Amino acid sequence: MELLPEKDINAYQTKQRRIRDLTDYIDQHFNEKLLLSDLARQEGVSTCYLSRIFKDLIGIPFQEYLMKIRCEKARHLLLLADHSLLDISVSCGFSDPQYFNRGFQLQYGYTPKEYRRRFLKENPLMKEKSLLTTQDFLSDELSLEMITQYIQGGAA
Repeated sequence: MELLPEKDINAYQTKQRRIRDLTDYIDQHFNEKLLLSDLARQEGVSTCYLSRIFKDLIGIPFQEYLMKIRCEKARHLLLLADHSLLDISVSCGFSDPQYFNRGFQLQYGYTPKEYRRRFLKENPLMKEKSLLTTQDFLSDELSLEMITQYIQGGAA
């Protein structure tokens, strides 16, 4: 196994720290207008650079990550609160209800209204599973492939 030079290790750790700070910021401010260009300016880097390292280290583009976070927050509100769909849309940072509907349907296969209706009809055991299951689980093979890509990408 080949060892990486110290400067490459430091550069990679800096990228990881930057992305970790960025994802923490997104998690705290998902309900606000978030533009990659604003975040790049805040970090003192180019939008292109931040977009590239975000995709390289997270595995999905910035906008897709933001959509996933917003949809997950909306999903919790749909299941745990009796707020209107418009209120949920606004409180989760969606610019308009149609964008919320499209994004949510892409994420979960149902519109927010359909998702809530289906959830209300589920038996108690399924409700508990729906509330607890928020992550995508990968097969062993796909997990190993992603880890290998991550390691190889870190060495580049």
